[in-house]
Order: sequence, then C-alpha cells, then structure tokens
Amino acid sequence: MQQSTTQRYVINASFHCLRDKQDSLIRVMNADSYLMAEYSANTGVAKWQRVVAVAQRDSVERWLNEHFPVQKSAAARAASR
Repeated sequence: MQQSTTQRYVINASFHCLRDKQDSLIRVMNADSYLMAEYSANTGVAKWQRVVAVAQRDSVERWLNEHFPVQKSAAARAASR
C-alpha cells in the first residue's frame, strides 16, 4: 500500500490547501473541494481559477505567504554572498 505524500492545511472555515511534499505548487480548495487557486511557493504568486471576494482572496493570500514564504534559490543565495 502506497502512502499519500499530500499534506492538507486548513486556512479557514471556507478554504484549505493541499501540497505534495516534493512539489512547490499548492492547490487552494474551497469547502466543497473545488480548485480555487494555485499558489507557487517558488514565486509567491497565487493564480485564481474562480471568482472570490477580494477580502477572502487577500486573507487566503496573506495566509499562504505567511505559511509558505518564497525561498531564494541556491543560485540567488550564492550570488548575494
């Protein structure tokens, strides 16, 4: 039996996100498990697939940035030294 490598994080009562351990792409789902957005942990950009109220969108994006901050690549870290 293969164990799932997907982790589930609760954002709030309306949204949760799913992240594969090796993937930098985080899928934002609503309470009915519809894909609402995809967030890149590499760039910090959320691409919304469905219309969401601005206040909810801002709240979700803030939560994503706090919990999955953009990581500098190894090349960028070496160049800044």
